[in-house]
Amino acid sequence: MKRTLYKAILKSRSAPIITLSLSMIGIYVGYLIWYVLGHYLPGPISVYRVFVSILAIWISTFIAIYKIPDQLFTNRRIKDVLCFPLSSSRLVLLVIGRLACVQLGVTISAFWACFLYATSDWLSTVTIMLFCWIGSCLIDLLVLLISMAIANLLPASSVGYGFIVLQYGAFLLLALSAGNLVSEIFFVPDFLDNLNEAFCPDKWLLIAMLVAALSTLCAYFCVKAGYVRGYLNTQNFQHQKANKAIAPTKIKNPYFLLEWKRVSRNKELIFFSNIKNIITVVVLCGLLMQNFDWIGVSERYTIELFLLVSCCAVNTISSTAYSSDPNKAYISFLPISSHRLFFWKTLQGFFWGEITVLLFWVGATFFHGISALDAFLLLIYGTVMNYGCVWLGVFLDYKMPRSPNSTNELLHGNISKVIVLFASITLTVGEIYFITQIIDYISLLPFAVCVSGCVVAIECVYWLFCRRSFRD
Repeated sequence: MKRTLYKAILKSRSAPIITLSLSMIGIYVGYLIWYVLGHYLPGPISVYRVFVSILAIWISTFIAIYKIPDQLFTNRRIKDVLCFPLSSSRLVLLVIGRLACVQLGVTISAFWACFLYATSDWLSTVTIMLFCWIGSCLIDLLVLLISMAIANLLPASSVGYGFIVLQYGAFLLLALSAGNLVSEIFFVPDFLDNLNEAFCPDKWLLIAMLVAALSTLCAYFCVKAGYVRGYLNTQNFQHQKANKAIAPTKIKNPYFLLEWKRVSRNKELIFFSNIKNIITVVVLCGLLMQNFDWIGVSERYTIELFLLVSCCAVNTISSTAYSSDPNKAYISFLPISSHRLFFWKTLQGFFWGEITVLLFWVGATFFHGISALDAFLLLIYGTVMNYGCVWLGVFLDYKMPRSPNSTNELLHGNISKVIVLFASITLTVGEIYFITQIIDYISLLPFAVCVSGCVVAIECVYWLFCRRSFRD
């Protein structure tokens, strides 16, 4: 019954191969973390258990702020389930219970390899693991209560924006605080020792269990009293569309027309996503400059490169090229070339992303007093990296199709976006490291332009000669 209900509200299919693959990845990542801590960092490995617990709680919190609002409030499939004689507390318990199981898997994956290195102190490790998991469940209940407050207190005309502020604001605050904490652990002397002294697993575990029991009781009564009302209020949130006559289009290219209609009919991809992207770029760039100066921030134009590459990577239009396309169900049997459609999706994402690139480029050149030649090179770098990031975002969305539960999801397209952001930031860090540590007679900006040009050339060659990859 529980499995059928879970499939009904989330359109989820049991895929043992995916579960097994994720488990293997978790086991490998957990072993890699403790291998690096045990072989490359000073001090006994037991002092890093608090650090790993912070990473586990960070990942679990990220999952909670992504899953709970989208699965329990903006999920339009729950409305059909409410017609059955099913209590709201049972429905919420099903989603929260599945989420707690996922977070337990994250905790086990993060700590299992610790038993290979700290065999004599396994009881303390188990205590920290239990504290981590209970802390993650506490965060789930907190996110649930905040989501219920938003759903019940805000009017239907603005409740959707409240969830966007909750999810994205919490995500940015979480990323900023986690980055600051990790940087202090590695670069502030004695910070980790003081943190270990302040953290007493036995005492904090008892407190966490007590708070978890009280929070569960409070959440139970809140769900019984106002979950259904808050959910229905959230479902009434919608964009008002005025009825108007359909004018004949002047666009002759069918591929360009399909993409233009996809973007213009999803205006939140342009407005709200671009606003979120600008905030993300500013926060991310400030975080990198503040906490990771060891990568070579003293090198000239490092800030500008990080600014532009972050701006290029967070392109929602490209990362949702297929998942936000309402016509994707008909593409497979229509006489449409998947190869050419991929090209036009990339081109559309490039045009829209170039607007944000130009905005940040003008701001960087105006406030930093960059010379005309260097400003021109920065513009070339931003334009080339824009195409490279857009191509990768469209490709990832094509290879990893998703069916979002609602259009208000925080991570609608952000799985591809996060991967593109990680790849582009890694490439930029590699360029800076190569210039500062290996070759010091080449300027960073021309070298970055050449590398980005090579990346785009590889992508174009792949698109030209590997056409089978773009067939349905």
